[in-house]
Amino acid sequence: MTFSRQSAILLLQLLCLLVLATIANAGPDEINSKGASSAEQAGPPVLTISAVGDIMPSSSFPSSVYLSTIPDGRLQKTFSGILGNAHIRFGNFEGTIAGDAPCLKACTDPSKCYAFNIPASYAETLKRAGFNLFSLANNHISDFGKPGRERTVHHLAQSGIACAGTIEKPWDMLYTNGLYVGFAAFAPHKGVANLLDRDAAASQVRKLKAVCDIVVVSMHGGAEGNGAEHVPRQEEMYLGENRGDLHAFSHAMVDAGADLVIGHGPHVVRGMELYKGRLIAYSLGNFFTWARFNLEGPKGVAPALTATLAADGRFITGHLLSFRQPYRGLPKPDPTFAAAKEAARLSREDFPESRLHISDKGILSRTTK
Repeated sequence: MTFSRQSAILLLQLLCLLVLATIANAGPDEINSKGASSAEQAGPPVLTISAVGDIMPSSSFPSSVYLSTIPDGRLQKTFSGILGNAHIRFGNFEGTIAGDAPCLKACTDPSKCYAFNIPASYAETLKRAGFNLFSLANNHISDFGKPGRERTVHHLAQSGIACAGTIEKPWDMLYTNGLYVGFAAFAPHKGVANLLDRDAAASQVRKLKAVCDIVVVSMHGGAEGNGAEHVPRQEEMYLGENRGDLHAFSHAMVDAGADLVIGHGPHVVRGMELYKGRLIAYSLGNFFTWARFNLEGPKGVAPALTATLAADGRFITGHLLSFRQPYRGLPKPDPTFAAAKEAARLSREDFPESRLHISDKGILSRTTK
């Protein structure tokens, strides 16, 4: 779609008004995680981001046997300890808050139908656990059609969690630590911003970059499961679907102005790279996926990424914490550092040209090569 110069100006004006509205409504946590204004801080502002992969905490579909038995307080304590005081605390919301909307998946046997309807109370639970940003661009956000998508956005907004990725809400914007942060999310599935339309995705990123200091992009794509750990630098097919060329997509997003690209969807850890000084994490795998997910082998490895970006979006430093996700349990610290070691190995093998180094204990740093 092409826009006239006048239309482009009107769009930028609208974005600026939304930024001002966001600032006006921001709470202390959104302005600064330590409660100080940007004017009170010494030195240029930086942005810290804690990010995890797939989150599906509980589901009433297809029956109540899939509702979580973990007390909210325990969940909140575990997650808040992992996410810490980062300015952005992100996850992929792998499901819907659909209420009584009917499931639209064609399922002859509901017990084998993988659709997720998360109770509305979890919006507030996850906010109290520390999350303030979710991607909705995935293959489950449309399990209950447009009503499910719209209700999910509504409940998350009521709890104060920013979100984006549906066709109704493809982007969002936050203001934190003196920086405007734009966010867009993409996936190759119905009802979401289309990862396969790279030109349209790049256009969205450019519009956000025009009014934001930093732009974060989320992508949900690629093949799934054991054997899908590598990034093949070509289109990936899974279950007869084109799940995208994530290497080309990520580079195109950075070329368009993205400063951080966070991947999920394969349900396993993938490697990371630095491209033009910007960090790309190709898959953070599963993190907390209750009951209906296969967590055997690599699918039970659960990393948590923390990255620090300069005010212009350049990667400064980072840390990949290693957890394991037991079946029907919360993530537990992994003393073997499996997530960090796997990410380090895959990064070396898939991106030997990258200047990113990941230690076996998960420290991310630039190399001088």
